[in-house]
Amino acid sequence: MNVNTMNPSQFKDLNEFLSKHSAKLTDKTSTPSTTTLTLTHTRIPDKDLNIYGGSYIIPQENLDEFYRLYYDHIFVKKKKEYLTETQLEKKNALLVDFDFRYSYDVETRQHTKENILDMILLYLEELKEIFLFEENKPFNIFIFEKPDVNRLADKSLTKDGIHMMICIEVDHVLQLMLREKILDKLQEAWELPLLNNWESVLDEGISKGKTNWQLFGSRKPGNEAYELTNHFIITFDKNDGEFMMDEMKVEDFDMKNNFYKLSAQNTNIPCFELNPKIIDKYNQRLQLKNNKVKKQTAISKTKLNLIVDDEQNDNDDEYISINDITNKETLTKGMDLILKRLKPNEYEVKETHLYTQILPEKYYEPGSHLLNRQVAFALKHTDDRLFLSWIMLRSKASDFDYATIPSLYNDWKKYFNTSKTGVTRKSIMYWAKQDAFEEYEKVLESTVDYFIEETLETQTEFDIAQVLHQKYKDRYVCVSYDKKGIWYVFKNHRWEPDRGLSLRLAISKEIHNLYSIRRTNLENEYHHYDQSDDRAAYIKKKMKAMSDIMYKLKRTNDKNNIMREAMELFYDKEFIKHMDTKKHLLCFNNGVIDFNAKEFRNGYPQDYITKTTRINYEQFTPESCPEIIAQIHDFMDKLFPIPELNKYMWNHLASCLIGTNKNQTFNVYHGSGSNGKSILADVMTCVLGDYKGTVPITLVTEKRNAIGGTSSEIIQLKGIRYAVMQEPSKGVKLNEGIMKELTGGDPIQGRALYSESETFEPQFNLVVCTNNLFDIESNDDGTWRRIRKCDFVSKFIDDDEQYTDETPYIFKKDKTLKEKIPVFAPVFASMLVKIAFETEGNVPDCEYVLNASNKYRIGQDHIAAFVSENIIKTGDTRDRVKKQELANHFKYWFTQEQGNKKMPKGEELYMYMDKKFGFHKPTGWHGVKIVYPDENINQVDDL
Repeated sequence: MNVNTMNPSQFKDLNEFLSKHSAKLTDKTSTPSTTTLTLTHTRIPDKDLNIYGGSYIIPQENLDEFYRLYYDHIFVKKKKEYLTETQLEKKNALLVDFDFRYSYDVETRQHTKENILDMILLYLEELKEIFLFEENKPFNIFIFEKPDVNRLADKSLTKDGIHMMICIEVDHVLQLMLREKILDKLQEAWELPLLNNWESVLDEGISKGKTNWQLFGSRKPGNEAYELTNHFIITFDKNDGEFMMDEMKVEDFDMKNNFYKLSAQNTNIPCFELNPKIIDKYNQRLQLKNNKVKKQTAISKTKLNLIVDDEQNDNDDEYISINDITNKETLTKGMDLILKRLKPNEYEVKETHLYTQILPEKYYEPGSHLLNRQVAFALKHTDDRLFLSWIMLRSKASDFDYATIPSLYNDWKKYFNTSKTGVTRKSIMYWAKQDAFEEYEKVLESTVDYFIEETLETQTEFDIAQVLHQKYKDRYVCVSYDKKGIWYVFKNHRWEPDRGLSLRLAISKEIHNLYSIRRTNLENEYHHYDQSDDRAAYIKKKMKAMSDIMYKLKRTNDKNNIMREAMELFYDKEFIKHMDTKKHLLCFNNGVIDFNAKEFRNGYPQDYITKTTRINYEQFTPESCPEIIAQIHDFMDKLFPIPELNKYMWNHLASCLIGTNKNQTFNVYHGSGSNGKSILADVMTCVLGDYKGTVPITLVTEKRNAIGGTSSEIIQLKGIRYAVMQEPSKGVKLNEGIMKELTGGDPIQGRALYSESETFEPQFNLVVCTNNLFDIESNDDGTWRRIRKCDFVSKFIDDDEQYTDETPYIFKKDKTLKEKIPVFAPVFASMLVKIAFETEGNVPDCEYVLNASNKYRIGQDHIAAFVSENIIKTGDTRDRVKKQELANHFKYWFTQEQGNKKMPKGEELYMYMDKKFGFHKPTGWHGVKIVYPDENINQVDDL
């Protein structure tokens, strides 16, 4: 029978239809050449599975009947089939077959829906270069994927793939040109752990039209069938030259009536005119020039993969894309899917989500931008999959719009990657504890229960330590593995050294109580069952395990073992590195000053603060404590009676609260006895507490190799804000290099005894209180721009003391002043904080301090002093000073003035003379002369 004349109603099922359209049958009525040209379908054979192959010729006019029978066979009767369809020579849709090959270790799909979206956009952009699209011709794009990856039985490979149909007419010459353009761009856009190269990923045979296409619903023997996973309708917008993509719900696709649309032999597809600019290249088979992919505005190119590695989950219904999340229901579904697929050891991800969701309104309502960003940073630091947890928190806001989710995800990827914020999952726990304590307790109890149940099975010290860690991980940290461990506990807004004693006590008290309460509950439940009931036996077994563990929690040896296991769980190798490194924070007993935010707030674990001022902070005003403020002003006004010096010192002292020595200065408090230097240092000691440090004078007088040596003095300066040195002896030389290093803000290295060396950035203002100034041999600007000589010009005397010094600033001693310092300190600190908020640590120079510093410099510059005293400029070219004469007189002068000190080199003297009086000639410096002690000088020009 000739297939062209068959009546479709004759066929009862697919098998009969195929048998009647077999190419073998057609051979009897057609020539070999006709058979070859009209072959339309084949069946893939497999002898091992008893699947017989076949070749079929199904004319276009019989395809509707074929599709009806095929649909009934595959989708109604749920039978398997192994058919392929040949590609058409003309009116052929664009078909693309991706073949991914991975190592056998890969158990889950590596590409995401977002990868697919990017791929489609990439193809559409390239197609715009090939065709002149029209506005009134929409077309379909279908994406097909298997339910899961295919892990080969011989364990050699894991295979996966994608089939794509872009339903417009694209002949095979154009398909090959397009393939060549796509190859490079796609491998740049996708990052997959492939074993095969991209040349083999993108099946060239399909593009050539020589390879058959797997008919939708059929499969290769021993494999799963491809399923329709995405359907898009594409419309071209002529106004902006861009495509609009409307994603259709796959479940809404009428498979029965529209099956033909999923076939490679569907000819009911639009055709577009070829772009004139590529006609020549088309004819010559030249590859198109790479064009920059235009930005698609119709759909977000976000890349959120909600599919988590889990070999047990192969249900496609449990896939959700970011673009599917349009309301609370889909958002909850997405978050539940992520939590459901977490591995047992990923419990911290779920906990962090739970703590996030109990955060109160100030973390998500309008005006919460800064706090909400901190939450995002902490969630991203914990796990990238917690994006939806952040969205769930934000969605509680009264003004939240679900349409912004793709944009928020772009922000998540782009802006929340820094680790410098220091916020972690522990930050979220702390915020929850502070701002939603009751809910925090409920979450804590629910998460601890899981670990308690685990201990009932094993009763090991490690699992009990897990319970301890779960209960107290936001409060304790271990920083060393020595015999007893070095522990810190977070309390009073900072981390305090603890030695682990309070945590050890918690084992016998709080943790024991957790088990005791649960055992009592089990006992009550036990009495509800008959003794023969299996549930009673099960509860009794749990009660016995509870009792055994409770016994361990009281025993010394068992507690020792639990604490040893706990060291590993609580260990934070980064803690020491981060400790006291945040220069903008200053901790008081009752909270933390944040100089960046200019606010007083609670301390957070992620602040990593261990130091404290040891006083409370209060924002005092002249109205709240007028007497104390007046006494402080009186103290400072007498200490620094010169107004500009007074203002400089207020700014200087305020800058010491912030850990940035912005001015890079070394302040020298200079003055004779009884002038207030020591009492000011005492006041600052009481104000700054742990932030004030005492520095040995040898730090800036010894050789450079002392810096970074095995010096506990160096490491103790970490986090210090106000470093005060003892008074140097007369004639002690300053090591200018070390001074520059300490004031320049560059990292320094120190090592405590029996510890590893540590590098840190100095935060301190360096100060010396002295009657004797350092000898400073260097005259370079790098040294002297740092020196600030702060003169203490006042004199404080006893009531009966007679003082005849020329200073006009003489005041009676206040012998009760030291007793007042503890009362002064909180108010003084408040006043300094207020100034620091205004100046941000900047200390404007004043003429008085600069002049005093310059005088100091001149006094230390022996060459400048010699020239000033011994050389005059006459302007008379007959007056000359030769090098030898100058050197001899300088040697005589230096010996008389400086004794046995090391004399500067002659070259330094000559360079100074060149700079002062012009370059010397062979006959010396002209227009100047040496003034000898016995000469009578009638006229001296200013130098």
